[in-house]
Amino acid sequence: MRRSVRVALALSLAGLAVMVPIGSAQADAVVSVSVPDGLPLNVRSEPRLGAHVVGSLANGSSVTITCYSHGDTVEGIGGATDIWNKLPSGGWVTDGFLETGSNAPVVPACSGGAAPFKLPYPAGQAYTVTQTPGSGYSHNDDYNRHAVDFATPSGTPIVASAAGTVYFEGWNGAGGIMALVDHGNNRCTQYAHLSSTIVDQGNQVAAGQQIGTSGATGNVTGAHLHWNVVYCDSQLSLEIPDSVETGTNYPTGSAPVSQNG
Repeated sequence: MRRSVRVALALSLAGLAVMVPIGSAQADAVVSVSVPDGLPLNVRSEPRLGAHVVGSLANGSSVTITCYSHGDTVEGIGGATDIWNKLPSGGWVTDGFLETGSNAPVVPACSGGAAPFKLPYPAGQAYTVTQTPGSGYSHNDDYNRHAVDFATPSGTPIVASAAGTVYFEGWNGAGGIMALVDHGNNRCTQYAHLSSTIVDQGNQVAAGQQIGTSGATGNVTGAHLHWNVVYCDSQLSLEIPDSVETGTNYPTGSAPVSQNG
């Protein structure tokens, strides 16, 4: 169990002092924030260390958390953890520096209690992550900052990460041959640089159903799959894919094994 700290009731968020109500234990959890050396704990826009800082939590403050997700691994006061907790404001804080009384999650998982996606290649297969969200040479702009690249050889079957409707398939400039699968609320999974697609716009697809094959079309240096969650209409990057297999944590050089199928 993590070391205890004194609980205070002031939350400093985006430079403003805010009183935080203590919620029901059934709906959310109240935790006291422990920050080494008296420094504030950053609140980030996404559950990753490179995400934009949207506020901070004062040393020893109390804050309500609503749900958790997996993200970047942080070496915290209780050891390494990839658990990130979501605040009512929508910001994220690493569980590594929260005193919750447990090294396991104390609130339900976000996205209805389970990660909404599975990896975009067939079950049992594993491919190396060559670019992770927000890093590398091409994942730093508004269209690509949440994307993951996998070193899938040309011809590798690419499958839908979740059930949905094919929003687009075909040539898409720098993305080459691309498929977008709509999961509702203008939220699409994106599969880029394909060698071919085998679905048409408007088709309903199931999770694990093949939608095409990996390739090296568009602006690439070699065969790979570019996978992202984007706004369907603009293709602007929306969020890091939260997968059953790895959450939102995709370290470069790792090779996660798919459970999709």
